[in-house]
Amino acid sequence: MSPKTDKPIQDLQNIHQFIADRGQQDPNFAAVARKLGSLTHKLKSGKLLFQIVSQSSPLAYAVAKLTGQSPTLPALYQFQTASLPEEYQQTEIPIHQGGYQRTELAVPEPVILQFTDSRRQEPISHPLPNQGKLRIGRRPDCQIQIPNEYSFASGHHAEIIPIANSEQGNASKTWQICDTSSNGTYINGERIQGCYTLQPDDRIVLGYPEPTDRSPELIFKFDYNVAANQSHPHAAARNPLSDPNERLYEDLIECDILCVVINPTMPLSNPEKQLIERAARGQLFKTIAIVDVSASDRAPETVSAHIDALKQWLKSQNLQAAVALPLIPLHPFYPNPQPTSELDPNVQQECDRFLQFLEQSAIERRESFLIQRVAGKVKEQLGILERAYADKEAHLKNHKNQSVPLPPGVELDELDRQIRKAFKQVADDKERSFRQIRLDLNQSKAALIDAFSKESLLYKIKQFTDDLQPVVTKEKDRVSLQLDSPQLRQENTIHTYINRLCYGEMSQWAKDEWERVYSTYAEGGLQGVFQRTHAGFDFIPGLDLPSSSFTANSDFDVYQCLQYSFVEFDNQVSYQDKASGNNLMLLGSAAIGAVGLAMGYPILLMSAGMGVLGKQVAQKHSETSKIEQITDNLRKGLCHHYQSLARSIADKLSQQIHLQIEAEERHFKTLIESTSDKIGLHMSEMKKSVDNSHKSQKNLQEEKRQFMDLRQKINW
Repeated sequence: MSPKTDKPIQDLQNIHQFIADRGQQDPNFAAVARKLGSLTHKLKSGKLLFQIVSQSSPLAYAVAKLTGQSPTLPALYQFQTASLPEEYQQTEIPIHQGGYQRTELAVPEPVILQFTDSRRQEPISHPLPNQGKLRIGRRPDCQIQIPNEYSFASGHHAEIIPIANSEQGNASKTWQICDTSSNGTYINGERIQGCYTLQPDDRIVLGYPEPTDRSPELIFKFDYNVAANQSHPHAAARNPLSDPNERLYEDLIECDILCVVINPTMPLSNPEKQLIERAARGQLFKTIAIVDVSASDRAPETVSAHIDALKQWLKSQNLQAAVALPLIPLHPFYPNPQPTSELDPNVQQECDRFLQFLEQSAIERRESFLIQRVAGKVKEQLGILERAYADKEAHLKNHKNQSVPLPPGVELDELDRQIRKAFKQVADDKERSFRQIRLDLNQSKAALIDAFSKESLLYKIKQFTDDLQPVVTKEKDRVSLQLDSPQLRQENTIHTYINRLCYGEMSQWAKDEWERVYSTYAEGGLQGVFQRTHAGFDFIPGLDLPSSSFTANSDFDVYQCLQYSFVEFDNQVSYQDKASGNNLMLLGSAAIGAVGLAMGYPILLMSAGMGVLGKQVAQKHSETSKIEQITDNLRKGLCHHYQSLARSIADKLSQQIHLQIEAEERHFKTLIESTSDKIGLHMSEMKKSVDNSHKSQKNLQEEKRQFMDLRQKINW
């Protein structure tokens, strides 16, 4: 190649190296790097890819053999053959040449490995097995035997192994090449380590990065058995209504020169028309339709009619200027183990004219076309990476939104300010709520022991004691007074009755009061404080605060607070009966009156009677007053004693509830501290994730900038 290609090659090598360095992390980059490696090799070689296609493999073989007659064309073109499926049938044609024998299929195997021996111009296609290994090397036991002059190749240099592709079904396979050599195996100029999964058009060089006279090159190709309904292992899903050969046509015109070899004894087939039309409308260097006129002597009318029909079809499609139509008898170049006689001068002239046409075409425009062609292919591949970069940017943005799901328009600094505000609101709500809960508790306790309220326990105690009646018993000179009530059962005493009244009222009050402390006071009680606190942090994205942690203790043991014994008030009074002395005095007065009557002084008797009666009345009145006074004192004593007992129990229960509230306050403080730690850690992780996202985006932008700088240089 001339210096004209030096810059394109250098630019291509630079961008290939840039992309290959990133191939380990992204399969898109790896695939493009392989393609660019192949294009670099193509540009370095300076050869146009000459694709020979026919529905008859012997005809394709004949053209390949014809081009091999020229000593200059191998330096200008890289020849390869491919088969085009027929519309209705498949044929097998044995082909022999020298000591090499193979069977060509009109519909070939789906995967082949092409090897071009330096001693021959047409490539040798080796179908790859669906099972078992295929060994490559210079030893005779290798399935692909490399000639001994390729000294860089080892005896057992490499192995091709089919690998089932589970993602595409059991019928689909890929192939790996495993290096077993000492000099190494190179794929698109890069040495592999161990095994490598082959991709379409990978160029395999044994023993050296570039093909030389001592390092052979093989090309991994996919072909298609469309008639047998075998799909391309790496083809995407196709529309079942489209032409089943569509992918095949696309791959066949992936060349610089397409040469379709036609048998004019048959009408031009639809696959041939489709292929010629696509090639002519594509940006190929040349599209050639060689007509083998070998049968002109045997069936001149048929051949002539079909050639005229071909020309007419080209004209109808406006392709006559885009498609070269040489008429060449190819029978001297058919596969034949027998030596070929000297060519007829007319045949030789047609062949020479065709070879000169190919030589002159390549000399005139080959270099500029090759640069232009490679540039177009490179831009296609770089377009894939541009889309890959766009996908990466979208993925990074989506990943950032998922890992740091901030509300729209809210940045981390604003979120941090909102969190501090939320903590202050929680602290204020807690202080206000706990203060209000304590105030409500104290007011409830005051109402419970308000002696002037008919609903209070103290009023009920006073009402009970006021209704107690005295029971007086006398024994000799002793009088006993005891209070009693019809409400008392036989087994009850005043003490047990009032104790039960106090304990019953107090225990129910304590239960109800704790329920109000837990769920009612201060807009939801203690539980409301915890729940509002949990809800206060709901705005933090991605934060997981279990609601079960934000729960106050609903249990309160009332009976543990009531396990006390109190002094029983003695409601019985005993005193000396003074009425017995008074009775002696009354007897003395009566005796004096009787004596006076006996002595004839009735006045003394009346006076004595009047004295006795008066004293009895006075005595009775004094005794009643005393009983009333004692009864009243007993009632007051009982009332004061048990009201004090009620106040004491209320104080103890209230104190216990306050202690429980203090415990919940400590629990709340601990919960807030742990919540603060969790939120701090969560915010730290969010900031780290944001920093990583920004860093990744920045690195991606820088990488994309470098990529675009290299891409802009592809303007040859």
